[in-house]
Amino acid sequence: MSKRVIGIFVSAVFLALLFSTCITDTVAAVREETLLGAVVMQGGRFVVEADDGDYILKGKDLSRLVGKLVEVTGIITESDKGEVIEVESILELEDTVPE
Repeated sequence: MSKRVIGIFVSAVFLALLFSTCITDTVAAVREETLLGAVVMQGGRFVVEADDGDYILKGKDLSRLVGKLVEVTGIITESDKGEVIEVESILELEDTVPE
């Protein structure tokens, strides 16, 4: 093999490894989880206040659940405004948030 062919092969392998690392990091940043917390309005958005932080709720009309404890399942992603959960399912646990 010529040096040029070997160089192209080594470059292709390097780029493939670099690309697979980037894809793995992106996939790891998106995860499905179930959260327990209270639904509140913050800055015109529905948010669930969970033990480990606040998550912006996206994907469903949650106006009837403001002030309620819920179990919400969905895909969590990062945004410039904070962590966002794309709601797949939501279950009301109690009528109101305990004082």
